Amino acid sequence: MILWLAYLLLFPSCKAKIFFDIDEEFRDCENGKPLPQFHTSDFHIIVQDDGTIRVNGTVRFLQDYGSPTRWRLTSQRLQQGEWQTGIVSRDVPNICLNLQIPAEPWYPFTSLMKQKTCPFKAGHEEHADNINIGNYATIFAVPPEYLGDWRIYFTITTLRRGTFFEECIMSPVSVLEL
Repeated sequence: MILWLAYLLLFPSCKAKIFFDIDEEFRDCENGKPLPQFHTSDFHIIVQDDGTIRVNGTVRFLQDYGSPTRWRLTSQRLQQGEWQTGIVSRDVPNICLNLQIPAEPWYPFTSLMKQKTCPFKAGHEEHADNINIGNYATIFAVPPEYLGDWRIYFTITTLRRGTFFEECIMSPVSVLEL
């Protein structure tokens, strides 16, 4: 839930009306790392005709996510038929400390969560009732040069029972013009 929002960062300004078409189906990173331990099959990312994004449904944590939980975003961009390393990236050493900072891209969602920070214990659920979180491409002024297909990778490292666990999830995204 929080993860897919974060790749909407670090963009220079633009004048075109750009939006993200986010594939609802999160995918394995194909790097041997397990998927994050939360259930999202009842959570939906709905792109509206005006480019805004609505989130609806439930995310259930299947394992504990305590503090610190490192969150690292990297990207690939499809260029001339091949996936190339993208320029969009970010490393947050402990996302738990950043969940309620208004300047962060996930804040429109995390500000409405019933639990505001870590730890998120196994079994914890967060619900979104058709929340409009805006057009992130507009909010972050994504330039037309970013149009095209992207893969956004979220690598999560969290401490469980004294051991660090690393997980990874990938979200396909198309940057389109309205």
